[in-house]
Amino acid sequence: MGFLEAMFGEKKPSEELKTSGAPFTISTKFVPRRLSSRKEDRMQVMISVKNNTSEDQLVSLDFLLPGGVTFGFDPTGIGKKMEKRLGHLAPAETKEITITIWGNNQTKEGEYPLKITAFSHYLDYNKVLNYITRTVAVRIV
Repeated sequence: MGFLEAMFGEKKPSEELKTSGAPFTISTKFVPRRLSSRKEDRMQVMISVKNNTSEDQLVSLDFLLPGGVTFGFDPTGIGKKMEKRLGHLAPAETKEITITIWGNNQTKEGEYPLKITAFSHYLDYNKVLNYITRTVAVRIV
């Protein structure tokens, strides 16, 4: 038994976090399914996150669009990164949020990646325990 185990006690297997498998399931839905090019338009992205672990999780989501595109998370199309804090998710609980992607008269058609990362935090939002990333395509026609 080491010095720190003698002071703080040994960690029991039930106290360890479940590390096998993905901690979350992320699913998305676009309304409308595509954004119109060359005009001011917007689309809603509905994201649902399910806790797959057996413990309560403090969760936040990060969203990232590629640089150099003329659409974003604000009406001017400048914001390419966004963070949403979901709070605590109980085991097997699902939370849904909606974000808006805005296009403008300079938005070019094509498919662009939207990177969604779900983070599991320890105590507060400053420490990350685990995360999962999913990339979906934003269609502009």
